[in-house]
Amino acid sequence: MASGYDVYSSAEFQEAIEKCQIFWLKGPRGGHYNDGFELLGRIKCGNPETLFSYLDALGVKVTLHKEEPDCWCPPPVSMDGSNYWVEYENRFEIRGINAVILIATTTLELEFNLNSTSWYDVTVDDVKRAIKFEKILAEKNIVDVD
Repeated sequence: MASGYDVYSSAEFQEAIEKCQIFWLKGPRGGHYNDGFELLGRIKCGNPETLFSYLDALGVKVTLHKEEPDCWCPPPVSMDGSNYWVEYENRFEIRGINAVILIATTTLELEFNLNSTSWYDVTVDDVKRAIKFEKILAEKNIVDVD
């Protein structure tokens, strides 16, 4: 069986990943038992209204709380002079593509992980799904890709 490094340096993988415009292959950080490769994409939203419109367009379920809820939430987002804690489902599906999302409320960014078979490995099929996912983002006017 080929190692991850062999797969990631293969011509097929390299050709696929070069087509990605917002996704990249993030390698292991080192020193942790759970290190692995991730297929990540990040979008800067600019303001809270844009962030929430993107989440809505993607069908990500979000609940805003005016007071800090009992469940874990990222730091609050300031909007219209008030702070809102964002409770959300971090896994969602759009057009048959499963994704994990992280909402960075302090930097107003969305981060996507498209690893499908393992938290530690990325497949060529994952990269092909990322290319399709980017096209969906473009159709929804979230990003501008070729």
